Amino acid sequence: MALYLAVRVATILARLVPLRLSYAVARVAGVLAFYGWSGGRRRCIQNMTHVTGGDTEAARRHARRSFGNYVVYLVDFFRSLSLTPEGIEQRVVFDRESTWAALRAQRQGNGIVFITMHFGNWDLGAALLSINAFPISAIADSFANERVNRLVIGSREHLGMKIIQADRVGPGILRALRGNDVVAMLIDVPQPEGGVQVEFFGATIAVSDGPARIALRAGSSVVAATLPRLKPWGDQVGVDFRPVAFSPSGDAERDAHALTQAVFTQLEQLVRRDPSQWYIFRNLWPADRAVTTA
Repeated sequence: MALYLAVRVATILARLVPLRLSYAVARVAGVLAFYGWSGGRRRCIQNMTHVTGGDTEAARRHARRSFGNYVVYLVDFFRSLSLTPEGIEQRVVFDRESTWAALRAQRQGNGIVFITMHFGNWDLGAALLSINAFPISAIADSFANERVNRLVIGSREHLGMKIIQADRVGPGILRALRGNDVVAMLIDVPQPEGGVQVEFFGATIAVSDGPARIALRAGSSVVAATLPRLKPWGDQVGVDFRPVAFSPSGDAERDAHALTQAVFTQLEQLVRRDPSQWYIFRNLWPADRAVTTA
């Protein structure tokens, strides 16, 4: 009950408090969290050190800004619970004609696997596709509190998207893709066991190869994308997307690895544009986890 009430209050405050004031409070809260959460701070700096090529000062700077940007994202998330299609269109700035034409070209009968990261305001991507005649199923984490879960899922479903909870993924995804729908997934989730190892910023990470396997099995196109915030004190985002070119060899294991690698090669270029908009507070590189454990 307490969590549900907190979410409801946060949603109301996010709508009533002026945007710049909300962001100012959020950035202060992010800095406090950076200094107060030692584990998250350490892991985020370790991750950013890979992005900066070993420059620890730049890594620390990106990590501190990432904490602030994440709390700003939370403000946007609470505001989005009552967004209308018109509100979404106003918040996403991009070349509509060329982008929609490129995505329609990717959607060739077996749908699109749309792969993104905890970067910028990723929620708006699925909502934008949904209101522009791209039927979409978004895979999302569920909340332990059932009332909060219903609130969040309902706020997204009223925009036309279908939410598949991450712990209930099943054959419905393949049916959606074979019906030429879009399936959106987050991929920057550490995989302690199983998954696949790929190169990311010059070192090995361990992540799930599930998105690649699903795309290969359905014969779907794959698009890597991020939605970066355009200005620190504004709520508009842009659209950076990269079609991932790939030709299967027929070897399922090798293809899953190669396609996952191709996705991360594209995502690496997108993260480099502004690492401080990447919210990664868990060790993505196994070598860092080993050091932390030791």
